[in-house]
Amino acid sequence: MKKLQLVSLAVLGLSVILWTAGRILSPLPEWAVRVNGVVMLITMALLVFSSVRLSIKNS
Repeated sequence: MKKLQLVSLAVLGLSVILWTAGRILSPLPEWAVRVNGVVMLITMALLVFSSVRLSIKNS
């Protein structure tokens, strides 16, 4: 679970960087914004799942 948490956090960080770069530098195409949003949604769910699972395991 720790590895899943770290990977999810890394992918979420990259996704936020891509979103920020698309806002600041040049607008991204619509399909890229949608795909990035879906990736963000999935990685946030995985991050929450792995964090809760680790806290339950450590209790």
